[in-house]
Amino acid sequence: MYRLLLCSLLCLFLYSSAKADTFTLTSGRIFTGFDFFNISVSGPNISINGGAAGEPGNLTFATCTFPCAPGSILNVGGTVPAALLNIGFSPATVTLNGVTFPQIFFTGELTFTGSAVLPSDFVTGQPFQVPFTMQGQFIGFTPCPGTLRCNQVFDITVTGSGIATATIPQFGRRTAVYVFSPAVEPVPEPATLGLLGIGLSAVFAKVRRRHRKGR
Repeated sequence: MYRLLLCSLLCLFLYSSAKADTFTLTSGRIFTGFDFFNISVSGPNISINGGAAGEPGNLTFATCTFPCAPGSILNVGGTVPAALLNIGFSPATVTLNGVTFPQIFFTGELTFTGSAVLPSDFVTGQPFQVPFTMQGQFIGFTPCPGTLRCNQVFDITVTGSGIATATIPQFGRRTAVYVFSPAVEPVPEPATLGLLGIGLSAVFAKVRRRHRKGR
C-alpha cells in the first residue's frame, strides 16, 4: 500500500504538466461491442492498454438503418463513458510523455463518428470497413484503499482517425474494431501540379531574360 501511495505522489510531482495536454493516436485498436470495450493504442508520447466487460451501455458498436441491406447506411460511432474501462478487467496501464502509470482508472468519454453506404454485394454478417474519426477525454486516477479512484494524475484530450471494421450479424453480437493510423497528408491534384509547373517556368524565363540583359 505504501508503495502505491508513494507512486501516486511521484506521479503527481513528475507529471503535473500533463494536464490538458492533447495526444493523437496513430496506431493500435479499440475493440468494442454493447457490453465490452478493449483498448490497446499508442501515438507520439502516449500508450494506453486496458479493457472492460460485462457492463451494458456502450453505444459505440456498429448500427445500420433498417433493413441492413445493400443501399442502407452503416454507422460506426457514438459516445462511450471511459468509466466502462474500470469494470471487469484489471486497471489500465498508461504511458504519457515517458511517465508510466501502471494502475489507472478512468473517467471521461470517447466519441466515434463514421458512416458509409453498403454496396450492392453486401451480405449480412460480412465485415465492412468504414473510415472514422475519434475525439475524447481521459481523466486518470490511481486507486486508494477502498475506492477505485483517488488521486487524479492526468487530464488529457485524445484524438485519432483510421478505419473501423464493423460486423452486424443477423443474430448475435454487433461489434466494431477501430484501427488507428497516422493522418494522411493530401496529395496535390494534377491540375494543381500543372499550375505550379507553369508558375515555376514563368519565373525561370523571367530570370533568364534578366540574366541575358545584364551581359
